[in-house]
Amino acid sequence: MLKLFELFTMGLLQFCLVRQGETKIVERRGKFQRVAEPGVSWLFTMWGYGDMVGKFTISKVIQTEAGPRLVAQRNVDTISTRMQVDDYPKESIITRDNATVFIDAVVYYKVVDPHKAVYQVEDYVAALQKLVQSALRDECGKYELDELLTSRDQINHALRTSLDEATDPWGIKVDRVELKDIDLAEFGKILAEQRATETRRRTAVTEAEGEKRAQILRAEGLNESTVLEAEARKTSTVLQAEAESQAAILRAEAEATALVKQREAEAKGFEMLKTVFADGSVESTQLLEVLRVLKASEISGQLANGQATKLFLPADIGNLFGLVERVKQA
Repeated sequence: MLKLFELFTMGLLQFCLVRQGETKIVERRGKFQRVAEPGVSWLFTMWGYGDMVGKFTISKVIQTEAGPRLVAQRNVDTISTRMQVDDYPKESIITRDNATVFIDAVVYYKVVDPHKAVYQVEDYVAALQKLVQSALRDECGKYELDELLTSRDQINHALRTSLDEATDPWGIKVDRVELKDIDLAEFGKILAEQRATETRRRTAVTEAEGEKRAQILRAEGLNESTVLEAEARKTSTVLQAEAESQAAILRAEAEATALVKQREAEAKGFEMLKTVFADGSVESTQLLEVLRVLKASEISGQLANGQATKLFLPADIGNLFGLVERVKQA
């Protein structure tokens, strides 16, 4: 139908069909006219002297057995506005400590201004690749080899920021940059040896610190055990002395109590004798005196020790014994 319409208009008008996610550049006599958005656009061709779709050279990254490769494509009339993902070939990078590594990056970007993308730079895909190569060398060259392997997030952020700023005049928005692979080449073995050496050193240090700590703990345990044993012995001695002292006090109190009771019983006995012999006779008085002398001899221990060989009694002791018999009968 479009062909019939073009035939009907004698080539004066043509239709341009643009798919979603794509745009086309409309030029008139070699000069930019407008951007054809998705849908159907009218072209006033005027037999080749009016509007026409511009054709440009835009490269494309393709995957081969040898890796990603950039291929130039000429007479391209369609510009994609979708998010594009390009995997660029590996680049040789020299780190700050003069180590040579090979890094390939993946860039996520899209064309936000087709007019700038085709008129501000020749082949924006190839230009972006060169820019990525330069940014990789500049940014990764700031790091040493060890830092490079552990700072991917920082490098990705720095690359995205620098590339986005550099491609803004081209109408390109860089959304994300990822370091896909870091090939250490011969430095990989050197780094592996360094890591193994460092691991062995850390292991030795850890073992030494562990042994040191174990010795300290053993010494502290022995010291605490000695202190506890000494305190236990001290406590046991104190308790034993307190027990012995308490036992001695109790024995002394018991003996004193027994002695007091004995004295009380003796006093009661004398009182009873006084009551019996209360007649006031000479015999009663002499008998009481004899009992006092015998008690004094018992207390002094003269008879028990055998030191006393004589005991003086009253001359009329016989009468006294008769008096005792009389008391018993009473």
